[in-house]
Amino acid sequence: MKPREIWSFFSGALGLDLGFEQAGLAPTLAVELDECCCETIQKNRPEVQVLNEDVSRLNASKLRSARNYQGEVFLMIGGPPCQSFSPGGKRAGLSDPRGNLIYEYLRLIKDVRPQYFVFENVANLTTAALRHRKIEDRPGKHWNLKRYADARFQANSEVPALEADELSGSAIRQLLQDIDALGYTVNFGVLDSADYGAPQHRLRFVMLAARDAAAPLLPSPSHGNRGLALKPFVTVRDAIEDLRKNPGPHSKYTVEVREYFSLVPEGGNWRSLPTKLHKEALGGAYESGGGKTGFYRRLHWDRPAPTIIGRANRKGSALCHPEFVRPLSVRECARLQGFPDEWSFAGALNRQYMQVGNAVPIPLGHAVAAKFRTDALKEQKKNVLHPIDSDLMLENAVYRLRASARNKKSVNLGPTLFDVSV
Repeated sequence: MKPREIWSFFSGALGLDLGFEQAGLAPTLAVELDECCCETIQKNRPEVQVLNEDVSRLNASKLRSARNYQGEVFLMIGGPPCQSFSPGGKRAGLSDPRGNLIYEYLRLIKDVRPQYFVFENVANLTTAALRHRKIEDRPGKHWNLKRYADARFQANSEVPALEADELSGSAIRQLLQDIDALGYTVNFGVLDSADYGAPQHRLRFVMLAARDAAAPLLPSPSHGNRGLALKPFVTVRDAIEDLRKNPGPHSKYTVEVREYFSLVPEGGNWRSLPTKLHKEALGGAYESGGGKTGFYRRLHWDRPAPTIIGRANRKGSALCHPEFVRPLSVRECARLQGFPDEWSFAGALNRQYMQVGNAVPIPLGHAVAAKFRTDALKEQKKNVLHPIDSDLMLENAVYRLRASARNKKSVNLGPTLFDVSV
């Protein structure tokens, strides 16, 4: 098959792109602002052209000039930075300049007009508001925007009711309208990386879009415990047990944090500590809401890991080794993300952790990429455009997100269109 132009944006350490490469769709261009990430790409994939640029300063003309290419771009891949929608962010939505990087990506799509594009982001995008109102300024001062869908919840309050663009889901609904205006059909959903062979539960919002055909279907899960004919989940033991005695460089806990971790068994967290130590161990977080399941968390050998993050030694988002009282090493985190052992990360240790933690698990990227590979091998046979109800897709995506928060797995795959032929 003739090589196709595949342009990657917000490329990071190439996690998502490595999944596409494994499916035979390697990127030809990577655009990344972080210099350490650019060095990582150049060290490992010198054949990929790297632009160390801010996407807001780019347009189709500059990109085509850099590539010396004036033909049609087959695919654009991008996961704009997602702090505005992540659980750990300030939930400022698209009013945050970082949220607006999504629109910089859409601007480039409009300018380049690729045949296909992939838009990947945090799962919380599905429930985010277009415009953020601080919790203390809301009726009832509730953190959960879902509560405000019921008008009765806001009644009899001296504080003005939340407007439509301040309600849960308003951000994604606006994005869908804007993408439709670009002339692309879409299929999207919230996917768990563990369902596709990653040794890690990591929810991601994934949108597949096509310009002149029906959007590719989402990949059908290949792993899981749904009672279907699926492979078992890949576990922490499967991924990193052989690195027990030779993990490579890793960060360290403070003496105090290490003492608490020494009391937490495999698979436990702060709740495993003696009750008298709970308040002392959690500090100010003790009085906050939520389950705080990330505090003093030790991994379980025989389950997938929770989401790998960019800071391995924090007590509030810990990833302690199942057996030893230490954070996971960079190499262990990279294994749980699906990076090959020969992949070399540039920069200081903390920058390496960030590159790994910000990546999309490679098995998920590979599963998504297979959909585009299938279409390419069919030589772009035009599909019949079937109307897809975006409300149903959004309903299923939100259900999947909230079911995961309740530690349950959704078995309702109806509203989101999966390819069940593979």
